[in-house]
Amino acid sequence: MNQGHRIRPTLFGILTTALLLVSAPAVAVSLTLPGAVATALVNNPDLQSADETVSLARSRIEKARAAFWPTLGLYAEAMRADAPSAYLFKTIDQRLYEPGTDFNDPGILTNIEGGLEVQMPLYNGGRNHLAMASARSGLDATLARQASTRQQLTAEVIDTWYDILSSRQFILIAQESVKTVTAQLEVMTVRYKGGSALKSDLLSLRVRLAEAEEHLLASRNRLELTRAALFILLGQEPDAPDDLSQEPPFGNWEPPPYARGLKQALERRCEIQGALALEDQAQAGTTAAQSGHRPVVNLAGRLYANDDGFDHSADRANWSIALRMDLPLFSGFSVEADTRSARARERQARTIRQKAVLTVRLDVKNAYLRYEEAVKRLQVARKAVIMGEETLSLVRKQYEGGSATITRYLEAELARNRARIRQTAAYYDKKKALAAIARATATSEQGPGTLFSDPRPQPTTPEA
Repeated sequence: MNQGHRIRPTLFGILTTALLLVSAPAVAVSLTLPGAVATALVNNPDLQSADETVSLARSRIEKARAAFWPTLGLYAEAMRADAPSAYLFKTIDQRLYEPGTDFNDPGILTNIEGGLEVQMPLYNGGRNHLAMASARSGLDATLARQASTRQQLTAEVIDTWYDILSSRQFILIAQESVKTVTAQLEVMTVRYKGGSALKSDLLSLRVRLAEAEEHLLASRNRLELTRAALFILLGQEPDAPDDLSQEPPFGNWEPPPYARGLKQALERRCEIQGALALEDQAQAGTTAAQSGHRPVVNLAGRLYANDDGFDHSADRANWSIALRMDLPLFSGFSVEADTRSARARERQARTIRQKAVLTVRLDVKNAYLRYEEAVKRLQVARKAVIMGEETLSLVRKQYEGGSATITRYLEAELARNRARIRQTAAYYDKKKALAAIARATATSEQGPGTLFSDPRPQPTTPEA
């Protein structure tokens, strides 16, 4: 009895908690930058197309692998003929040949034949192995292009994300400016009506208010455009509601020194890995073209039965096994032409790799220079904001005391707002430059590099 009393409060508490959880309003989850990148990597159409390209490259490997397997097939043939040669061979295969047949007039032949054919490639100058190597190199190059697409998409999401955050800050600055000028306009209107202010001062404030409202409108329009661009990158409707998290996604991550970053880039960048794979593929193509003069050896077998009707029997079955070698001696110089073409593709692939290396070097250099510039701009902008705040405070006191004109006050207020805008732009430019260094150096440590996929293509598994 006492146990029942102890159980009832527990069950009641569980039911009450469940009802509270069900009735509680759902808490909206803010969209973080890593979450936005993850969504884009799943939903973006460009990346989905790149994934299908990888599937095509894998299917080429499967097709190249099929050349190492024997081919097996069934066939059936129904023949009716008045040909002496066919009559002779088919009746022999039927094992129904009658001696003394007049082959000048053997009569009408009826033959029903069915069988199993097997062909096994034994050697074709190494072309099957070269085709497999070429397909694997093609897959590695495709994986590198896929990784490059992922990184480009990630970089676009990061830049657009920070453009949205900076646009919101611009809106706050513009709203504060509109609020400040509106308050001063109200005071100036009262003073003008009282005869203690000039009409030119009143008109100057109205012009400044119109400019502030224009800046506010431009900032809001910029925000709408950038947020629409972000959701298009995420594969969603541009009018989707957004709730972007303000949490810093990178913490206090610092980029590696330039020398180490360049070394990482040259070792890991997917563009270089893809160019190397293309060069390997071109080399395999050259070797395959040169193998055109090598012999080809195939093994073929056939098990079949013939009858003049459908009365086939196992004791009248036929079989044959043949080993055949073909050695091309002259092909109109087509092998030489194919070899020259393959060598040209190999040289082209080598120049592509060299260009990829130079492009990566330039990309890393630009990323570090942009970062250094953004850091210095941010330092200068912060000092400008501090001086702008001090100047505006002094001019405001002078203006309220009557020793400064409204024009001077508006100039100080405008200079302060421009300094704040430059500071905001430099702050987010620094964030974007930090992510650009992570992408350029193929960083996979903690920091912005965690938002980029591993640029190194996964090596294909060699066949036994």
